[in-house]
Amino acid sequence: MFCLFLLLIMAESGDAPPVSIDFRGSPPIPDISELGLDTVLAADSSIAVLQERILQWYLEEGYPFAGAGFFFPSADTLVVNMVPGRHASLEEVRIEGAPGTRPEVFTRLLSMKPGDIYDREAVDSWLRRLERLKFLDQTGATVLFLGELGNLVLIQNLQEGRSGHFAAAMGWNGEDLEGGGEVLFLNLAGTARELEISAHTTGWGGLNASLRYREPWLFGIPLSLELEAAQDTPESSWVNREVSLSIIWEMYTMEVKGGAGIWRGYPPDGSREEYDYGLAGILYRAGRRVPQGWQGINLQFEARAGNRTGRDTSGVLTMAEAEIRGDWFRGFMGLGGELLTGGVMQGDWFEGLLRQLGGQQTLRGYPDNAFRAVRYIVGRPELSIGETETRIYLFCDMAAIETPEDIMRYPAGCGAGMRGTSGIFLADAAAGFPIKEGLGSARLYLRIMASL
Repeated sequence: MFCLFLLLIMAESGDAPPVSIDFRGSPPIPDISELGLDTVLAADSSIAVLQERILQWYLEEGYPFAGAGFFFPSADTLVVNMVPGRHASLEEVRIEGAPGTRPEVFTRLLSMKPGDIYDREAVDSWLRRLERLKFLDQTGATVLFLGELGNLVLIQNLQEGRSGHFAAAMGWNGEDLEGGGEVLFLNLAGTARELEISAHTTGWGGLNASLRYREPWLFGIPLSLELEAAQDTPESSWVNREVSLSIIWEMYTMEVKGGAGIWRGYPPDGSREEYDYGLAGILYRAGRRVPQGWQGINLQFEARAGNRTGRDTSGVLTMAEAEIRGDWFRGFMGLGGELLTGGVMQGDWFEGLLRQLGGQQTLRGYPDNAFRAVRYIVGRPELSIGETETRIYLFCDMAAIETPEDIMRYPAGCGAGMRGTSGIFLADAAAGFPIKEGLGSARLYLRIMASL
């Protein structure tokens, strides 16, 4: 219950003049700008709004028993004497609007625990962390009220978004057909665990597959464990297998990881190739959702270093990769794109370790895995049109690639496409062609995703 001590000398509201505000009392004391008011009039209704804003500000700061006294020492000055009262503790946190997720998934992100003195900055930081959860669509209103023990109960409204997807993709040039699929769970069993499984056919009929699993919040802190496994079949008698384990520390818009992995290659000549490595990486993501889609920047960097052993040679091999994605919208126009770069930094390499480029995700207009790159840089600019997430876009992917034969290649593919959403479905259809080969070599790409 709020204690109000009011002594008001008020003018008639019809012609009430503005007054200056003189805040007095024990700290904390709000600034007039924090109350969302430009001016206050010497009128009942205007001062009532000021009173409501002051008490609401104190409540959000953790002072539910605040009091305020008002008086006019002169016709153009309103003095407000404020008494904050007791600084309340956090009594309980309640989550509403996310029935498919365990409440502790959200409450563990809050640095303040029941029994701690209420801290508004801790709640603001918590909301920013909630907004980064991949399976939340948006955070709703935050409500505070007095609990049975005389302290604050915090109710946070949330709106769940997609918790994963099923996806299928294909590429076709009139003769060769390539395809694949994946399933992604972002909130497995309501625990924020992630599981991703994908498989993709090759042009000669082979199958590439991968698996990724993340266990979040180890030991009750923002530390995650991630397991990745993959199999790559470059040719019918060639297979590569890889397993890595990483520890990931989450910090607001950034993730830092470190770990180790093993890679084994079995090329057609019957030899065995080995690469045991340590890895380190960083991921940064900042932005917000707008009607046209996600607007912001996404940066990923990963480096690996370790010992490679072949039939007759061994040595240290260092490799690195970076991906930057940015999207910006203004009205119905959109500008975005990706920059991919990386390769061998030091040491001799195995061909099976080299990055493969080509296809819808790296170099449109070319078949999947058309190039193997010792070092590379790929630019993928896009210009899009549309007022919603359903957009028409133009693209021109350009690359500079150093091949295993020590030859520089400069492929470029241009084209157009359309992507959009309808209910739980998202589709991306595009056609691209290599500039040097012309429209006759165009390839069609289609990706359809169904949200869970």
